[in-house]
This record gives sequence, structure tokens and C-alpha cells, in this order.
Amino acid sequence: MITVENRFKDAKNEMPSAYQLSRYISVKQINNVFKWFMPYKFKTLIRLAPKGVKQTLYGMIDFLNCKNVVVCYDDEECQPVWQEDNIPLYNGEEKPFFIPFLLKDKTAPAVVVIPGGAYLSVWMQAEGIDTAKRLNELGFHAIVLSYRVSPARYPCMHLDLIRTIRLMRKNAQEWGIIPDQIIALGYSAGGHLALSVNGVYDELKNGYDDLQEIDGRPNAIVSGYGMSDLKCRSFTVTADMILLGDKYNKKESERLCVHNLVNKDYPPVFMFTQQGDTTVPPKTNCIRLKGVLDTLGVKNELHIYPGSRHGFALGDGEQAGEWCTKMVDFLKNNGVIE
Repeated sequence: MITVENRFKDAKNEMPSAYQLSRYISVKQINNVFKWFMPYKFKTLIRLAPKGVKQTLYGMIDFLNCKNVVVCYDDEECQPVWQEDNIPLYNGEEKPFFIPFLLKDKTAPAVVVIPGGAYLSVWMQAEGIDTAKRLNELGFHAIVLSYRVSPARYPCMHLDLIRTIRLMRKNAQEWGIIPDQIIALGYSAGGHLALSVNGVYDELKNGYDDLQEIDGRPNAIVSGYGMSDLKCRSFTVTADMILLGDKYNKKESERLCVHNLVNKDYPPVFMFTQQGDTTVPPKTNCIRLKGVLDTLGVKNELHIYPGSRHGFALGDGEQAGEWCTKMVDFLKNNGVIE
């Protein structure tokens, strides 16, 4: 079993793999805008862009260059989410996998880490591997999930998360996981995935999985600058277009917005962001969601930090970097972990 001591290769210093190139091509196919906004033109935009947008544009350059793809399905560190011949709704896209970061000889709560990437990619380094290592330092087991993204459509990514949580509970004794102390931590699009899975669970819990007798819902949810409104826009493309593809319609888009999915039975929710985030604006996302959670009586906490960065992950060197300890306090105070 993979533990925290394992080291991962740095793809930034290697030639792009076939997987990286295929994902890059799929990104360009989402919308013709990506065929025009190549990195050299992004650099021109950055010089002209407002200060608060510059970091997002730098991130898009890294995204187009596949700099966040640091592990692939066939790497020895990775564990498949599904049996090879039994991936539901599979249509040839990158297969989902997870990377376990397990503490040695310790029974502890566990966090499934869900990186962002606009449902176009999975930002495995800062929002995955780095976060898992920090969680280990805080006393959590961590599982980093690389879920299916475009050209896969809803509900593929939700099924991948449900299956991963079921595997964590199935193997809880072997892995040292406390089965009723599993937290889903998602960033950006991964935040939408973490926040929405409980709301769509009843429609997805049966018929896809041989582990359907095991509960696939988290005991708490943590959302870092997570989308709850699927109208978050990346140039001309909105997140609901990417999530639903040819299944897109206004009714389904609205239904899958988190503020329309949450109910009074939701587990505790911890959220954090920066006040000037223009990619996932707090007003239409976490602030709006907090109002709905408060009305329903769901335990929740929201921290809005100074700054305008989307994708700050652990926030090291910034005030936002305190969210990890605030999260632990929240989970303890609300009885999720001891």
C-alpha cells in the first residue's frame, strides 16, 4: 500500500506523455475559443489584464501545457477506482484512479481529496498530492482522486467519487480508516463534486456498483473556492456546458447547482475562498450557499480571506493558509472527528 513516504515523478521536466497530449487535445475540443487562446496570446492578455485576473491566466497557461498532470492511470502509485471491464458509462476517456497517502500503523479519520480543473482536467499537484501530504501532517489518512472529466459527462465523476468512498469504507480496517469519519475535500470544480454528491446520491446509489450496499456519502464536506453555481464562466464556456455536454439544458443545469441540491440532512460543510476571486465569485457561490445551509439548519462555516487568487490551494504564505487548522477545529467542534 502506498504511504506518505512515496515520491512522485515531476512531469514538468519530462516530455509530455500520450495521456497528457490526449487530454490537451480534448481541452481544445471543448470550445473553439481554446484554439485561439494559445499560451503566447495569453501572455499578451496578462500584460493587459486587471491584477485580479492575472493569476487565473497564468494558471490557464499551465493547464494548456499539462503542467498539473504529474501522475497517470498506469503509474505504479495509482489504484483503479473500478475494475477494468466494469467502469460505468465509460466511453474511452481517461480511467479514474486514486493515490493513497496512508499513515503508518495508525487508525485515523480520512479525507478524499478532489482536485479542481473546471471538469476539464484534474490539478493533481498542489490541489492533490501537496494537500494530501499536509493532511498527513495533520493526522489524517488521505486519498487523492483523479476522477473522469470532459469528454466524460455527468454523472461519471459523481460515480467515481461515490465508488472511492465505498472502497475507503470497504478497506477501512486494512487501511486504518475510521469508517464514519470520512471527509470529502474539493477545490473549485472538485468543490462542486464534493458539495453535490450528497444531493444526487439517491439517484446514483443503485445499479452502477457492486458495492452499493456500502454508503458512498462523506461524513463532512470541505470546499475550497468551490463552485456551487454552475454558471461560473471560463471565457465563453460555463461549467454546466462542460459537465453536461450534449445533455445540457437549462433545467438540468439549474438542478445540479449545489444551492438547489442541499437538504436538511446534509453533513457539516466547511468553506473557504478569497474575497476577490473572479473565477468562482463568492457572492454567487459560497455566500449564497451559506445562506441556504443556514436556512436548512445545516452546520456550516465560511471563511473569506483577503486576496483575489483562484486556485491558491494550501495558501502557504498568505492569510488564507490558516484554513487547514480552521478546518480541523470545525470538524472537532461539530463531532465529525475526535
